[in-house]
Amino acid sequence: MSDALLELRDLRRSVRLPSGEDLHILRGVDLSVEAGDHVAIVGRSGSGKTTLLNLLGLIDRQSGGELLFDGRDVSRLGERRRARLRGASIGFVFQQFNLLDGRTALENVMMPLMYGTAGQFWRRERLAREMLDRVGLADRADQLPSRLSGGEQQRVAVARALVRRPRLILADEPTGALDVTTGEAVMALLDEIARDSAAALVTITHDLQVAALSRRSFLLDDGVLHDIGDAGARDALAATGGIRAGREAVR
Repeated sequence: MSDALLELRDLRRSVRLPSGEDLHILRGVDLSVEAGDHVAIVGRSGSGKTTLLNLLGLIDRQSGGELLFDGRDVSRLGERRRARLRGASIGFVFQQFNLLDGRTALENVMMPLMYGTAGQFWRRERLAREMLDRVGLADRADQLPSRLSGGEQQRVAVARALVRRPRLILADEPTGALDVTTGEAVMALLDEIARDSAAALVTITHDLQVAALSRRSFLLDDGVLHDIGDAGARDALAATGGIRAGREAVR
């Protein structure tokens, strides 16, 4: 039996078009991710990265194949149990920070704990302050998002995603709104916290520089996942448009 925290076996996802034809987005994805691992999935726009992220995050259901979380086939779970597992065990970090404008950094980080266990609920302020300290923002806890820089806002978003100590962290283009130096610092922080907490980190990106910061990198092309270390994948990567080799500062 596999020791992987997350395991995908021939994972497929199709949607029915108005014409009655099936659009095959994922054609058979195989992937195994262990606790403490950091995997990057690279692909051009429209390659199915968002679809894969939604499946990993238990937001959507696959059309075929298996998705195992800690050895359990989550496709067999009902919506309520999937939502409970998602809230307790999966943290999301997005390109857009999605912070609540009228709430302080501390209040933003406390929000997930409102729906946590009884112990998390009653200790929510202390846990949130500890996580803000972990990301280097203890002295910014009472600031509104509008008073924070882009890098600080993303670190608040990271703290919010990790405050419930998820076992799986899904980062969707987490540096897309940041300059190169700040983005690398955020990725280093994510990787460090994931490693220290033995969480699995999966980064979805179309930026090769971000992917290079992971331990293993894969290319999603034509609905299939390829190890970038393979010669065939490198050829496919060279022929794939829309993947950035670098980033320009936007903040």
